[in-house]
Amino acid sequence: MSISILETKNLTHIYSKGTTSQVDAIRDISLKIEKGELVGIIGHTGSGKSTLIQHFNGLLKGTSGTVLLDGRDIWEDKSKIRNVRFRVGICFQYPEYQLFEETVYKDIAFGPTNMRLDEKEIDRRVRNVIKFVGLDESYLEKSPFDLSGGEKRRVAIAGVMAMEPDVLILDEPCAGLDPRGRDTVLSLIRDYRSSTGSTVLVVSHSMEDISKIATRVLVMNESRLAYYDTVDGVFSHSEELKKMGLNIPVLTSLFLRLKEKGYNVRTDIYTAEKACDELLSLLKGGSVE
Repeated sequence: MSISILETKNLTHIYSKGTTSQVDAIRDISLKIEKGELVGIIGHTGSGKSTLIQHFNGLLKGTSGTVLLDGRDIWEDKSKIRNVRFRVGICFQYPEYQLFEETVYKDIAFGPTNMRLDEKEIDRRVRNVIKFVGLDESYLEKSPFDLSGGEKRRVAIAGVMAMEPDVLILDEPCAGLDPRGRDTVLSLIRDYRSSTGSTVLVVSHSMEDISKIATRVLVMNESRLAYYDTVDGVFSHSEELKKMGLNIPVLTSLFLRLKEKGYNVRTDIYTAEKACDELLSLLKGGSVE
């Protein structure tokens, strides 16, 4: 039986409720995220993605509805919300701008230190994650401000990983990176999830990136949950996703165009392998609607 590590029940958040500037940021969100999943969260700007994830560790409290962590309401005891934030770690967009310590070691150690771990355990975690993000231990004594943009990003992500959260949430982890940097970070995320068994949530505007790593995809649209399904299940709605203003993968766009031209092809295509199979099938059948 699958176990939900995170669950929301009818979660709603309204900014400036009752005023002329009232905004329904998220509305009536009910979902279950199982342990060990790698969930991609996508949606256009203003769809509610960032507001939603801030409820998962209590940075925001819903206007109504419930957030459950391992089946327990995270707000049932307000004095324990700090522990919730250690268990559900969020790495916000452009996390390198939040680096502030003298050395990389101190920056990565910041979270574990706040958890009041002993020095030996902090040291173990710091040295473990620096290797995990593809940097050697010589980086630990460097100033984070002397690193490249991609290295800073990896150090910032390592700082959240060092807390060893049950759920790791990354908000636009590839924003502003070049293609090589994007691939490095995506590989890091995929490897982290497979090696730790942790639950990972990745917020992204890029369905292309999400399609490479996710096991499930959550789509937000106009403050509501539009889809929450396997990658194949969500991409089977590619036409609807495009109407929502989402940038669907290039291959998916190609097969949508073929469909529009009258070719009898599937439109849930988002990998080279799937594209090859579908084109071979098309060539063999030679069918046009």
